[in-house]
Amino acid sequence: MRSVASYASVQTLKVTRPCARRVVLALAVLAGLGTAPAVAQEAKDVLRPCTTTDLVGTWEVIRIGVVPSTRVDRTDPHFYRYQRYVFSANATMRHLTSKTRITPALHRALLSRATPTTWSVDGNGRLVTEREGAADPEVATCEVLTRPVIDPRGGVASPPGDVLLTHADGADRPVMRRQLRRLGGAGD
Repeated sequence: MRSVASYASVQTLKVTRPCARRVVLALAVLAGLGTAPAVAQEAKDVLRPCTTTDLVGTWEVIRIGVVPSTRVDRTDPHFYRYQRYVFSANATMRHLTSKTRITPALHRALLSRATPTTWSVDGNGRLVTEREGAADPEVATCEVLTRPVIDPRGGVASPPGDVLLTHADGADRPVMRRQLRRLGGAGD
């Protein structure tokens, strides 16, 4: 299991205390990735918790945002530029990482070598992954964009359906967020 201290998430707003925290965290993370809504919106207006059916398929990581105070080891595959997640309906997941662009041939090669991890989505929409031999499962806030979000700095649009995985440290402070975009068919 990777050090939980190398992951992050961010949330906050006004409503009930738990809901407010989630909304603000989501907006802060979106802003941290450079994908703040084009118009001032609450996170609940652009995000919803993931479901199991949302995730089945192949996803490419299109952005990784890390809290500035977090140390990043670029030799750690979790921080490689090219990453994919393959979620299968049989509750196994494979995380593919590469220093070079992932071609179809490389995808197949990485998929055959990647260790399968058990995954599920809990009642709060959090992604729970369990690696064989790991002491504890890893948990990440998992949210789906329900409306387009535009990066105010570059004008890049993130379409509905993109997934945001937010990892926190042991004190439940956001450390890293990945933005995933669906590729190809289910469970490739």
